[in-house]
Amino acid sequence: MVAPLLKNVCERAKLDPAKVEEVIIGNVLQPGSGVMQVRMAMYLAGFKDESTALAINRMCSSGLEAVS
Repeated sequence: MVAPLLKNVCERAKLDPAKVEEVIIGNVLQPGSGVMQVRMAMYLAGFKDESTALAINRMCSSGLEAVS
């Protein structure tokens, strides 16, 4: 899902993916650190290998249960 999003963002903003230096993606409850999914999406979208990736895991409080 992220690779088509990255491609579309680059097309709409008229950006060359090879010139992007950093990609930051936020996700809720991603497995592990989540950076593997971001890195793979970057490769599929045409970003250069030297670009850095950052995945932010935002824990959503709506998924928490009340404990009595």
